[in-house]
Amino acid sequence: MGSQHVVARSHAMESLYQDNAVMSPRIGLLTAIASLLVVVLICGTPIRGKAQSQGQWRDAPGHEQLLPESANGWEPALAVGPDGEVLVVAGKRTVASEGEGFEQRLVVWRSLDAGQSFEGPWPITTDGSHWDQRISIDRHNAVYVSYFDPSAGSDRLRLARSYDGGRTFTVDIIPGALVSDKPELAVSADGTHLYIVYESPAGPALIAALNDGGLRWDEPRVVVEGAGRHFWPEVLDLAPDGSIWFAVPSMSVADINARRKTPVDLHVLRSDDGGRSWHDFDFGTSPRLVGECPHEQTCPGVKGPRVSLGVDDAGAVYVAYTEAQAPTEPYALFVRSTHDAGRTWSQARQISAAARRRTDDLADYDFPMVAASSDGQVCIVWVDDRRGALNVWTRCSNDGAESWGPEFILSDRADGAPYKSAAGFAAVYGHYGDAVIGPHGRLYAVWGAGERGYETGGVWFNSIDVKQATAR
Repeated sequence: MGSQHVVARSHAMESLYQDNAVMSPRIGLLTAIASLLVVVLICGTPIRGKAQSQGQWRDAPGHEQLLPESANGWEPALAVGPDGEVLVVAGKRTVASEGEGFEQRLVVWRSLDAGQSFEGPWPITTDGSHWDQRISIDRHNAVYVSYFDPSAGSDRLRLARSYDGGRTFTVDIIPGALVSDKPELAVSADGTHLYIVYESPAGPALIAALNDGGLRWDEPRVVVEGAGRHFWPEVLDLAPDGSIWFAVPSMSVADINARRKTPVDLHVLRSDDGGRSWHDFDFGTSPRLVGECPHEQTCPGVKGPRVSLGVDDAGAVYVAYTEAQAPTEPYALFVRSTHDAGRTWSQARQISAAARRRTDDLADYDFPMVAASSDGQVCIVWVDDRRGALNVWTRCSNDGAESWGPEFILSDRADGAPYKSAAGFAAVYGHYGDAVIGPHGRLYAVWGAGERGYETGGVWFNSIDVKQATAR
């Protein structure tokens, strides 16, 4: 794929998923595409499949591992270099949750043996608190980490670069870019084009572009805007033809502030001209739940649908999203794809429908991630609660999503931390993880797992060969 994206999120958005927070509602029709920089995929309402047997999954060939010194490692992100080196970035907290003595500084781990072992963590930032880190590596092994810095009270967008494999970084401030939430990064394979999309304090989603491989950033442009709407960018990715793909849900700010249940619109957008204009594909609407989630892992609290995407080396785009047809119904997980830049889309496919015996219904699906790489290789990674607690799973395809291999559990260890058990882990530490397929056809996945209420957590990792994952 044209860039190794990373999925992360900001402290400002944390409130949307905590007990006393509220997620925003639906986007409505995306208007004012004057300066839009987003591609929206519209998914029709799919038909739910029957629950699968709980026995229809396999253990991953290798056990998950806790990265060294990753206690209180918040919302990790992942990139894989051209030679197969694996880099993981996370926010390392001085204490587990915000309060007295709290700071969050960015650190990076590196593996030179396909994720069997990691060295680090090495610091990227050494003072203040920094949030919503994303990471990418170009084909020259240059490493890029985007994040925003609220420590000076200005919420400036920053880009750190490393030319020695992540051991040292130089940091630039992106001029004119003020961030309120969730910047997403995409870098072209040759390092010439860099894009960061983010939500601004004024409301709209904006994109900043660097097109000369140097330090001259274009003036940020509006990707999508809507009065009273909250946009939470989830993924930014590049296709081989240079087009930009962006996944984003939108919600009502008023409903967030009033802690009301509200609809959430899921969108995927594509730009063919560097973000000057956008094609909009609508992926439907699902309810955001407030204090009435389907299972005990997420209640009382706030829970909303999500959308993610990945682009393979042939330009095919795969979109994974969660959807609930009724407010208290578990979220289901669906996948759609396009092989012609969005002119046509496949029918929605329910990629997993596991039975949850404990509550006699379907498992609740969350945190979908898409990894796509060489022609036709794609894996969906997600979190569900079929075993009672939470676990990370994957399912892969070698033929462009025409057929899929079995489900594998990636979070297979019952030990290593007090929040781990034979049933899984207690809670996701943060609000996202990341997944990438490397140059040798191996899927790498990273996530934060921890106690409920963010009391503590750590960075967990596992990988699997895609061909092995599709063998039956």
